[in-house]
Amino acid sequence: MIKIRNKKRVFGVSLFLLPALLIYIVFQIAPLFGALYFSLVDWNGIAGSKINFVGFRNFVEVSANPDFILALKNMLKMVVFSVIFHTPIALLLAVALNTKCRGYRIFKVLFFVPTVFPLSAVGLMWYFVFMPTGALNSLFSMVGLEQLVTPWLVNTKTAMNAIIFVNIWAGIGYYMVIILAGLTTIPSDIYEAAAIDGANSLGKFFSITVPMLKSTIFMCILMDIIGSVKVFDLVFAMTGGGPNGLTNLPTTLLYNESFKYKHYGTGSAIGVIIFGICLIGTLLSNGLMKGREDRKVKRNG
Repeated sequence: MIKIRNKKRVFGVSLFLLPALLIYIVFQIAPLFGALYFSLVDWNGIAGSKINFVGFRNFVEVSANPDFILALKNMLKMVVFSVIFHTPIALLLAVALNTKCRGYRIFKVLFFVPTVFPLSAVGLMWYFVFMPTGALNSLFSMVGLEQLVTPWLVNTKTAMNAIIFVNIWAGIGYYMVIILAGLTTIPSDIYEAAAIDGANSLGKFFSITVPMLKSTIFMCILMDIIGSVKVFDLVFAMTGGGPNGLTNLPTTLLYNESFKYKHYGTGSAIGVIIFGICLIGTLLSNGLMKGREDRKVKRNG
């Protein structure tokens, strides 16, 4: 009787999960295998046109392309600066708001608002701020700082830095909310005991808050790395990869090769490389996290 009930339960759960599984297969797994196939062919992306199998030639050409090397460097710069600024600033803001200071709800909304808007809309808004006759240069001219007026998105020295700044600004609120949720899992008794022992706010932060938020912080960093690798709409809206391709990322190169130049195989190869970078980064990060946990268990054991 128990076996029959278990079988019915398993069947019911499987039936419940089936729609989600089908959606995942259709929109995630199938496109992945499609990208793997098209990365091995020469095709212009037009239905009915000839498809020529070329093996790994697309990958060889992409890896030898100076534009792709530059895009990888821009991506690495984006990842490094995002990790350096996103989580630490989000952590400090979350800790400050968790004290329930006066007006903390208003500040929480203000910090989270940029996350609500699509990155394409955020990029367009900042485009009008950074453009040569935009709000920032107009402000500098108004207050007598004409020497600071710069064509931010056209200048080769400032274009990529402007995009990185906007990416950091737009993402802080998202990670702040995640860390705020993590802070609610820390029992207040621990802070009270630390206060009785004479610990100050700084001591509580480094001895209690940070150690107990390790898994949350790690998750934020991992999501930040993957998200930074996949940034597309921000660059597309602000510079379109310019000037002269100097702000291109692998994602914008993928778009250009696939839909602008009709090199669908090359674009698919770039997409597979991006997937590989995300996968390797995830596996390495999980391995490091698991290694730390294993060492911690051994020490405690």
